[in-house]
Amino acid sequence: MYPSAHLAASLLLNEVYRGDRASAAAGAIVPDLIDKTLAWLLGVTPSGRHVAHSLAGAGVLTLATAWLAGPRRGASFGASYMCHLVGDLWEGGHVPWLTPFKKYEHSERRWDLGITWRAVLLEFAGMVLLARLTARWVAESER
Repeated sequence: MYPSAHLAASLLLNEVYRGDRASAAAGAIVPDLIDKTLAWLLGVTPSGRHVAHSLAGAGVLTLATAWLAGPRRGASFGASYMCHLVGDLWEGGHVPWLTPFKKYEHSERRWDLGITWRAVLLEFAGMVLLARLTARWVAESER
């Protein structure tokens, strides 16, 4: 799954339980911000899905968010974070759930984005959903 689909899925989930939108948006993108930066830019981890794409990473960052920003924001962040990890299973994707407690095989192809027509369609649907949610939020704020 790519950024707009992660964001759309997380914000849609957030709308269902009326959580904090900013925390949900952060939870949707933080796993990739951390892991892709560590792997692709700094070269210190073997994959763009590493420690931030694990249950341990999700737990630590969600608890830190709840501690720093409060339980409501922590819950929104955590739900969106888990939505991101589940979304990465799209089209047979891999999530190293138990990193750092279990070793995983990682591909040497760091920049292989795996773009397919299904992924492009999912991204397009995500962008449409984001546009609709944004229009709804703007209309609500004008009332």
